Amino acid sequence: MKELNKKLELILHPVRIRILTALHNRNLTPQELSDELVSVPSATLYRQLNRMLEGGLVKVAEERPVRGTVEKVYALNLEAPGLTQADLEKATREDLLQLFTLFTISSIGDFSRYLQAVEKPDFLKDGVAFTKAPLYLSDEELALLNRQIAELLLKALENKPSPERRYRFWSTIVMPSLEQTDDLPLNGKELGD
Repeated sequence: MKELNKKLELILHPVRIRILTALHNRNLTPQELSDELVSVPSATLYRQLNRMLEGGLVKVAEERPVRGTVEKVYALNLEAPGLTQADLEKATREDLLQLFTLFTISSIGDFSRYLQAVEKPDFLKDGVAFTKAPLYLSDEELALLNRQIAELLLKALENKPSPERRYRFWSTIVMPSLEQTDDLPLNGKELGD
């Protein structure tokens, strides 16, 4: 449980989540990270990068000589031990709520920065969408849908930056509804049983 708490503590930080997101599929210098994460003070960015480096979440992918000093280029450490299914099974309800809360706060922060960066939000032009779609799916149908979406996302994750591509976030939340609908019981039980 101590190892799980160390992992959660390292990952569950709003600035570290933003750094991890920025480094996804890219290698960046601290200056490039700073340019992207404009609301994060430089001292905070360097402090959090060092914590992530010490914790093994990121690695130095390259060192470049620049004006008499060495500039480091950071990348995600894909061999870093992340949260596993076993970790999630050991996590307390409070741990899981904290993980979900930080995910949600991170998404709210991304959306807020989008709104502040554009003169007039244009969801269609900018490719912004969020929806909540109630679905009736068996466990097998849900597994199939998840595999199909994962295949498409993995293909898109292979895309490299280019002038015609815009950096975007794709977030998903899937959970069972606890509401009874159409007179169908939840998992074969009536609510309140």
